[in-house]
Amino acid sequence: MIWLTWRQHRVEAAIVFGALALLAAILIATGLDMRSAYDHLGIASCLSATNHDPTCPDAVEGFREQYGQWVSASAWLNLIPALLGILVGAPLVARELEHGTQRLVWTQSVTRWRWLAVKLAFVFVGCLAVAGTLWLLLAWWRQPWDTLSGRFGGAAFDFEGPVLLGFVAFALALGIASGAVLRRTVPAMVLMLALFLVVRLPVELQLRPIYQPPLTVTSNVLAGNPVTRADWMVDQQFIDAQGHLLDFRQVWSICGGQGVATKLDFLQCAHDHQFQSWTEYQPASRYWTFQAIETALYAVLALALLGLSGWWVRRRLS
Repeated sequence: MIWLTWRQHRVEAAIVFGALALLAAILIATGLDMRSAYDHLGIASCLSATNHDPTCPDAVEGFREQYGQWVSASAWLNLIPALLGILVGAPLVARELEHGTQRLVWTQSVTRWRWLAVKLAFVFVGCLAVAGTLWLLLAWWRQPWDTLSGRFGGAAFDFEGPVLLGFVAFALALGIASGAVLRRTVPAMVLMLALFLVVRLPVELQLRPIYQPPLTVTSNVLAGNPVTRADWMVDQQFIDAQGHLLDFRQVWSICGGQGVATKLDFLQCAHDHQFQSWTEYQPASRYWTFQAIETALYAVLALALLGLSGWWVRRRLS
């Protein structure tokens, strides 16, 4: 069974590992260049609270401009789990059911459970190895940038922890279950992608910020935000003397007149009206807790989907 499974999926394996090798080469080349610029510009010393070098703002801005496009482009790597689910997970069972080739295996003293278990083990070990390698590469690649922007919010959270393994496991399991139920490869691919987005987007945008109740802090608008780069800023507004929250547009309607020429003028006006800055955030100390929560969530969903696939193959397929 192992040799047969390898022969069936060797093309997909070659494509996946070839793409990983190409991506690794790009990340290593650009990562070394980014680290060289980071050291040459002295970004680390510029981020020190005791450093008052007047050239630091220009150095930091130059670093952001030089590598910001690379970091923004790396967000597209979030598609990798979905692509694995579509190209590897969905055809895994559906392709055999579509062509009826599974019957030959089942008549050679190979049970349905063993047939499915070998396929799942082969695919999951390979794809999770790819995801783990990608996790390590991206964590290394993003490290200089993370000192500026943190790794809690946005794509950094998706790449720099075990949650990436959770995404891949869930996508594969969802593709396999879709293929087992629909018995057709293309419809299974479409269903897998739709359901993946239906789950992934609400989890990221709605559930992740509230895995634990966010902390709030109120500060003088002229004093700067006390939330650090490593923290995840969930929301930021203004608060008036009566404790009412105001968004930027409401304060702009008061302080955005012709007399406001700079950002400092705007903040001074807000201060004169007794407005304060109100920030809701998740502290950096919760990073690994949030990683564990979200990874466990996707692991549970993946196990449930694999259980559904096993039950469907054993009980519903002839």
